[in-house]
Amino acid sequence: MGMACVLCGSDDSPTDEDVIPRWLLRAFDVQGPVTVNVREESGEPQAVARRPNPKIMLRGGLCRVCNNERLSRLENVVKPILAPMARYAKPTILDLDNQRLLAAFAVKTVYLLELAVRQQYPGVRLVEGYEPGIAEIGWLLGQLERRQATQVEPPPRSMVWLAHWDCCERSVVNYAPSSAPLPTPDGGEVVGQFTTLALGFAAFQIFTVDYVEATRRDAEVWNPRPPTSLRPAIPRIWPHLLGADVVLWPPAAFPNGDFDRLASWDSALRRGAA
Repeated sequence: MGMACVLCGSDDSPTDEDVIPRWLLRAFDVQGPVTVNVREESGEPQAVARRPNPKIMLRGGLCRVCNNERLSRLENVVKPILAPMARYAKPTILDLDNQRLLAAFAVKTVYLLELAVRQQYPGVRLVEGYEPGIAEIGWLLGQLERRQATQVEPPPRSMVWLAHWDCCERSVVNYAPSSAPLPTPDGGEVVGQFTTLALGFAAFQIFTVDYVEATRRDAEVWNPRPPTSLRPAIPRIWPHLLGADVVLWPPAAFPNGDFDRLASWDSALRRGAA
């Protein structure tokens, strides 16, 4: 008997999950090394591993129903939107529904990616990324069970931005998680995660946290705005700002050598909006 499904808890018919969708990897057809980085606010990125290709698996982590039905439905509606963006940086007009779908896909992907990295490289990182808890996993499962795939949305308190990174068709997958603490009135904090995940030319930045714990402890809202120096290049796609409209993607690209600048928000990460 395999491990329990990380989404629904079932131990029936475990399957391996391609955390980075096969359709995206096939579109690039790149067989080159991928570096997995972890960074903290005051430190340099730490290379955890270099993989021979961008394929990242969560082995035995999902039951057949969650893998082949629940998550597949979401990926099937996201694929026609994201594939040409990630592969060719195709100019795309993202309406509010498409922004929400991309945000939900990004949150789902970083959840599974972090679990896969923990599974494959246990104890390697100085600071591990954020492991999604019962609240976030339960929210995602509930959305996938109770809603049409086109209506799925990210958990409460999560935030997602979408940038344009010049991957040069070589650096297909880049992942940089960082802890993101929310101060609480009692002097403590609830720790979430801010992740930069570049899939080809499309670079998502995702904030996620145990929203139940954050609400229970009256934690502050996380920094909702990139610094002025980067703001035009990182439009927020979730939650929608008041009066939000379509997003015209791509904005100005971050050069291939500037992934660190993107991941750290120009060295201003979590220090408040400029």
